[in-house]
Amino acid sequence: MILTAPPQTSTLDILIIDDDEVDRRTVIRALKQVAVSVKIVEASNALDGLLKAKETLFDVILLDYRLPDRDGIEVLKSLRLDKTQHTAIIMLTHQEDVSLAEQAIEAGAQDFLLKEEVNARRLMRAVHQARHRHKLEAELSRSYNQLRELAEHDALTGLANRYDFERALAFAVSRAMRENLHGKMAVLLLDLDRFKNVNDTYGHAIGDQLLIKVARRLGTTTRGSDLLARLGGDEFVVLVQDMERVDQAILLATRIVEAFKKPIVLDGLEWHVTMSIGIAVFGSCANDATELMKCADIAMYRAKQEGRNQSHFYSDQLHQAVRHRMYLERDLRHALRNNQLQVYYQAKINPYNGHIGGMEALLRWHHPVEGVLTPGVFLPMAEELGLMFEIDQWVMRTACAQLQEWRSLPFLHAQELTMAVNVSAIQLQGDNLIYTVDEALHSSGLDPRYLELEITENALIRDPAHVAAILHKLVARGVKLSLDDFGTGYSSFGHLKLFPIHVLKIDQSFVAGVGKGDSPERLLAAMIAFAQTMELSLVAEGIETEQQASFCAERGCELLQGYLYSRPIPSNEFEDRYLTGSFRHEPIGPPQSA
Repeated sequence: MILTAPPQTSTLDILIIDDDEVDRRTVIRALKQVAVSVKIVEASNALDGLLKAKETLFDVILLDYRLPDRDGIEVLKSLRLDKTQHTAIIMLTHQEDVSLAEQAIEAGAQDFLLKEEVNARRLMRAVHQARHRHKLEAELSRSYNQLRELAEHDALTGLANRYDFERALAFAVSRAMRENLHGKMAVLLLDLDRFKNVNDTYGHAIGDQLLIKVARRLGTTTRGSDLLARLGGDEFVVLVQDMERVDQAILLATRIVEAFKKPIVLDGLEWHVTMSIGIAVFGSCANDATELMKCADIAMYRAKQEGRNQSHFYSDQLHQAVRHRMYLERDLRHALRNNQLQVYYQAKINPYNGHIGGMEALLRWHHPVEGVLTPGVFLPMAEELGLMFEIDQWVMRTACAQLQEWRSLPFLHAQELTMAVNVSAIQLQGDNLIYTVDEALHSSGLDPRYLELEITENALIRDPAHVAAILHKLVARGVKLSLDDFGTGYSSFGHLKLFPIHVLKIDQSFVAGVGKGDSPERLLAAMIAFAQTMELSLVAEGIETEQQASFCAERGCELLQGYLYSRPIPSNEFEDRYLTGSFRHEPIGPPQSA
């Protein structure tokens, strides 16, 4: 709402901000000589003047150019930022300077008056002229704002219009180019399906009312940071910025389609409105505003060609990828309840006797259409959907129960096999891991010393002190800790001292260097020697050849894990092969240090 200047009355409310008491007395005498009724408030410094101006809307403020605590021009600018923008301001000074007068006017003063010229007649003329000028400025500002409103907003719906949208899009593209925000911004072009029939059959008046209703409903689907605009006719557009993921654009499109499943009621009649939506993502299909709109337009027509009432990405590849992800996210929400998650097991082999020495629990998703999916495909989605706690609990409980069941087999009575379970970084952020482990051990009856938790290096560095406290509590319960993917993360020797690690697992990328030259092999040998110096047990993963197995075993790796022995397999196959069967791999001689 725009306020106008106070009407001119016989009573004047005036604020004098001046540190010179003599000058204030001179101004007050002059005002009282000519004003029928005047109410004067005084302030001797900038701070006091600003506070009083904030409390009361004065007709006029007489402002000294030089104040003890702030420059008068600065005070003038501060006054104009507050509600005193609706008050006439006259700058007073002893200094006769044309450039100073220009600065005062540019900063928002209506007049500039030398203190030597202050007398009753001159001062009142300045007051009346300042108030008149301020009134004209307020009316001009109001007219400008009205014209700007007409220029930037759609007269029918009140949304931003094409001009305002194109200006905002150009600014957003410029920012995206400057800050390399590829994939972070999208344009959604919306076209109502068969809207021409409404205008042709019921007239443009009904069509306009329907467009107003459509605009209001669209407004309920967008975020506050999104720009919703009407380009004209039955065409709308949304500018989405600061996306974390590309599929946020299609999630918005889905919300829009869902919002219009409920009919719009107009004059007692129900109108079923649908729309086709084209999506173009900055960086994926275009790097400038014009091309981005063209891509969104092409995608919108594809949506119409495919049956209307849906959305489509400009890029078919991106469209399919995002749709596939959303389809998996939808199914993942129900995977646990529908018994589609399954724990597979991969054996760790003792190279010196050829027998099984332990196992690792690895999660798989048996999707009814996609088949068996590995964790790398769906766990990032589970993390985003907030499903990790439930999944982690289930895996821990299932793995512990399975090992306890296997330990009841006669074959295992003399075996000291451990079950390794991967721990996610999310589990280490709170106290959920302790609860999950305690619950799994209690429900299964498994002795804690047979449970081994595998933690990646990167998970340790987020909050080392907090993570160390959690891990020490688990070790106190008898649980073993294994550092997974050793050598690929960011943990330092200091970190290894901080955390109560029992086992190091050398990453397969280092094992793959065996047979590929002296340098990779020397690096692997040094890592093995380091673990031995730290008095840690050692597991080499990614063993795929006999040469790799021999190299690691001869240098002291107690357990070997990899496709040379077996891929991860379901529990029944694992039991038949390793626990009740006669599995035994050809032993390798004792380590060189023996």
